[in-house]
Amino acid sequence: MVLRSCFILCLGFCLPVLLGAMNEAAAERQARQIMELSREEVERRLGAMDQSLLDYQMDDAVFRRIVNYIQDWPVSSGRMLARSARFYPIFEEQLQQADLPLELKHLSIVESALRSWAISRVGAGGLWQLMPGTARELGLIVSDELDERLDPTLGCAAGLDYLRIQYDRYGDWALALAAYNSGPGNVNRAIRRSGSRNYWKLRRFLPRETRAYVPSFIAAVFLMSYHHDFGLPATQISLDDQLTERILVHRKISLYRIAQVTGLRPEVVIEMNPQYVRGYLPGLRGGHLLQLPQRVVPAMLEYLALHPAGAREDSAELPWSHPLLAEGETNADRYYVRREVYAETGDTTIRQVAERYDQAVDRLLVWSERGEQDSVSLGEAFHYYDVDMYQPYDTRSRDVLPPAPQLLADAQPRLPKSYRRYFDSLPEPLYSEPVEARRWWQLFRK
Repeated sequence: MVLRSCFILCLGFCLPVLLGAMNEAAAERQARQIMELSREEVERRLGAMDQSLLDYQMDDAVFRRIVNYIQDWPVSSGRMLARSARFYPIFEEQLQQADLPLELKHLSIVESALRSWAISRVGAGGLWQLMPGTARELGLIVSDELDERLDPTLGCAAGLDYLRIQYDRYGDWALALAAYNSGPGNVNRAIRRSGSRNYWKLRRFLPRETRAYVPSFIAAVFLMSYHHDFGLPATQISLDDQLTERILVHRKISLYRIAQVTGLRPEVVIEMNPQYVRGYLPGLRGGHLLQLPQRVVPAMLEYLALHPAGAREDSAELPWSHPLLAEGETNADRYYVRREVYAETGDTTIRQVAERYDQAVDRLLVWSERGEQDSVSLGEAFHYYDVDMYQPYDTRSRDVLPPAPQLLADAQPRLPKSYRRYFDSLPEPLYSEPVEARRWWQLFRK
């Protein structure tokens, strides 16, 4: 009893001291991070970067945006870091095919904060924020049924085409970026008024938004290169949202049918495929790209192989009423496994390690909390995630057609509560037709 009292008394004295020391250590770490993010440190790091793309100069606009990304907007920046694991491998593939500098992938941060569904107030859309007219000139479909600007692969290819046009016009990446943002007319006018083709000399003659555009790009490159050195980790998001794969589908099919087949939540399928603005793949000639988590791709491919393409699965056949659609998978990370790879003799960069193990470098960087500018040492460990268990295709419920609208209306008052909870969880259709589908949805929201 005496010992117990002494222990409690000692704990009462020691615990505040211990907590105070921990808080002091945390404050010291925070202060050290803030001190490290000084103009001198930022300028030193920018000067050490490869200047072949453009002159990574340091000025007030560059420093202010770097402070925004790292200190002022840590939540938003953390989400961008996490999303880069999904989108950057697509961009690098496109950049390599186009023989363009890989650093241009960071432009998507400035344009859209890596949100594929982003639409600006002036109507620019997608990860690369293309205007409808520009997108159509570059070969994309922009209609009330399909907006290919929002497709990560097609939108990137068109954005890079437009960037190359501007670079061929000026022979300078800083001017090409400025023209990408505000059009070549504004850049030509700034060149005439300044009498110079140096971006830093003509910048004050550009529109206000464009003056900050190249500095924002430099800040985005800095963020993705050094975020870990300033204590900024990637946000923890589902591995389903990061490990994705594209397949080509040659038929009409609703996104809700895809959710039904794969066991995903409908909002996950919709978010990954925002280009299908009416909720279904329209089945145009040449097929459509469908983005899905890697673990469910085999189930989707099996479904497409087993069910004839001629069966109607467009917007008129949405499985609104199917109870087995339920809420979808809510803990997808349990289907993945973490693996480690190690730097070997001759590896001096993380990109070399990634290529050795056939991994996307940006995923290895995000998951290992490292930057591409970091050097590596022999035996250093990095980790990545892989699918441990694939979603099987379940054939038991796929051929059940939804009941007729009149039957639904008659049965509505007697529906079980579980059905009502299911319909309450469904988002409102993204389109206005068919009338029957919207009517069914509204019936169950009453």
